[in-house]
Amino acid sequence: MLPCALLLACLALFLTAVPVGLTGAPLGRGQPDPAIAEIIGEVNESELQNTTYDLQAIPTREFGSEGNREAGEYLYARLAGIPGLEVESQGGELNNVIATLPGDGNTSDDVVIVGAHYDSTSSDPARAPGATDNACGVAIVLELARVMSGHSFDRTVQFALWNAEEEGSYGSVDYAARAADTGVPVVLYLNYDSACYDPENRSVLDIMYDERSADIAALMADHNTLYATNFTLTRNRHTCESDHTSFQARGFPALMTHSENHGPAHTPDDTIDHVSFEYAARNARLGLSVLAKVAGLRGDEDGAAIPKAPVAG
Repeated sequence: MLPCALLLACLALFLTAVPVGLTGAPLGRGQPDPAIAEIIGEVNESELQNTTYDLQAIPTREFGSEGNREAGEYLYARLAGIPGLEVESQGGELNNVIATLPGDGNTSDDVVIVGAHYDSTSSDPARAPGATDNACGVAIVLELARVMSGHSFDRTVQFALWNAEEEGSYGSVDYAARAADTGVPVVLYLNYDSACYDPENRSVLDIMYDERSADIAALMADHNTLYATNFTLTRNRHTCESDHTSFQARGFPALMTHSENHGPAHTPDDTIDHVSFEYAARNARLGLSVLAKVAGLRGDEDGAAIPKAPVAG
């Protein structure tokens, strides 16, 4: 992730226990959907630990390095080993790794994407383990791919592992540009970056969104209570350029969750002992609850949360 600047504290508004929609409208909370409650229960914290360990064991994943190539091959193999996914590398030398779970409804042309960047950086480029930034974010995406591949959704779901984020988000910029140019109806992009750091167990999670994704942010705030992920949510406390901004720039609804602080990011000390895996698992479950709703989990009698795909501007 590129360096973040914090907004003034007065802009770091906390979402209350009885959430108000981030657009200002009261939320109709309703009741938990049993199908969504069941699927988020399948998230396995041990899977997050194992993937993070494997990635941080590569000395550096700096873009253009041998370790970066090794990480791309590892992630391709991991996704290819999940039944039901169609896996490909995209972007030429950028080597984004994309897995597709085809939709199974009349909105199957619509695309819901969840992603994270797999490259790392450090003050010592030869020692860039990048555990919190962003091996754990990648681990969340892989775990969501594992869980969601066992279910059917109305909309198509893609699991994207971007490269060259630390260089300027070039991997996601390339994808989003081509999606906009070819008219791919991206309903939602959800980004995981610096999403696993909570050393004091404060359970503070920032939702970073713009006006196109405000309704999704409100849905996430609602689900935080409905499905008892129980974060203290802040809104747009961080101003970060990461892969979600590649989609926002092309007019797609995109948002990101972010830890309260960055911790050891971009240093040789960004190792697995700094990752808060219980926090990461709850972050994964919260995102999964939103993805399942928007993608239209089969068995969700209310259907998908968004009736039509927004048009990229």
